[in-house]
Amino acid sequence: MKLHAVAAGVLMLAGTALTRTPDHQTITLDAYSGDSSVSGHARLLVTRDHGAFHLRGEVTSDHGCVLLKAVQMHLGLYFGSDMVTRVCGDDHHITVDSHTHHSDVVLTADVGPGYDSRIVALTGTGG
Repeated sequence: MKLHAVAAGVLMLAGTALTRTPDHQTITLDAYSGDSSVSGHARLLVTRDHGAFHLRGEVTSDHGCVLLKAVQMHLGLYFGSDMVTRVCGDDHHITVDSHTHHSDVVLTADVGPGYDSRIVALTGTGG
């Protein structure tokens, strides 16, 4: 019996050692205006690619226009943004396949400042 317990323990350790961190990052963002005239969301899969980040997924506008931006964070503010895509209309979807050297992403309801999703740091891994 002890031999079976030891063998089972070794197999469990071997299985744990083979577990690895996913090689991608999954991001979900939601943005909406205070008056509900604009709302949308993004689902992204992020990987590292030749010193940059590869963004793939979909951005959806439920109402109005939303913008997916790649940004640089500094002291809690973002600057140096590149627009990845802009989606407008009721229930419109755009496929994203883009590269960026920026460090973060944000989805913005396109009605003025103050209607951003949470800002997410890009890692390219699930760890």
